[in-house]
Amino acid sequence: MQATATAHPNIALIKYWGKRDVPLNLPSTSSLSVTLDTFETTTTVTWGTDADALLVNGEQLSAGAAARALDFLSLIDPRRPPCRIVSTNNFPTAAGLASSASAFAALALAGTAAAGQTLSPQAMSALARRCSGSP
Repeated sequence: MQATATAHPNIALIKYWGKRDVPLNLPSTSSLSVTLDTFETTTTVTWGTDADALLVNGEQLSAGAAARALDFLSLIDPRRPPCRIVSTNNFPTAAGLASSASAFAALALAGTAAAGQTLSPQAMSALARRCSGSP
């Protein structure tokens, strides 16, 4: 099965300080951010391929670099088959625009859909936060 999802990055105006729950990636204090709707991360997950693979902006990542995203799919289904992830950004990665948040939001949506799962918005948010760099 295959699914594609798009998510938008944001920029923090008032940044959270610290985390009250590290495993769930919950902030200690509130923050205020603005979603940047002209920028987007688009991710396609194919469930059940010949081998695990991750392509980001057309470049195949090494197994070590891909481990975080592929381990994330194992949160969706610990017995998952090999999967292929293809992700693109139309904005610079690691430029302070919460690219990991948009990446894992898109991966959570596409990954659960490709696995044939439906989650509530609250459960989807909790899942996406598990690997994002920002809560």
